[in-house]
Amino acid sequence: MYLVHARLRGSDGAKLSAETVPLFMCCSRDGEGLEHASVHSDADGSPVVGLYLTAPSLSVAELSAFAVCRRALSAHPELKGFTVVSCGAVLVPQYWDRLALPDAGGLVMPRHDPSNQNPFHPF
Repeated sequence: MYLVHARLRGSDGAKLSAETVPLFMCCSRDGEGLEHASVHSDADGSPVVGLYLTAPSLSVAELSAFAVCRRALSAHPELKGFTVVSCGAVLVPQYWDRLALPDAGGLVMPRHDPSNQNPFHPF
């Protein structure tokens, strides 16, 4: 499952409330994999729609999320005046920073012997 954030801009700094979530959910089509949505504000106070999608890849999830948002913004008068500024998965820098620490080793799994077909076989 992928979490894709759609950052929106509203006319005159308009905000979205949690009551608008169903407007996005109902605009999903079969095969797009939308499981859940949420609405919150980013650090600047701009509205962000979080879309949780099951998809075969991140790029497919991002394209599906963008399509759902575009459909919702054009189909519902309550969302008139909003536009999609960006739509994509968000990196979690704390996770990657922790892996880069000297004592973390930067490894998610142990090294494997490339001459062996078993990726979990230690050296």
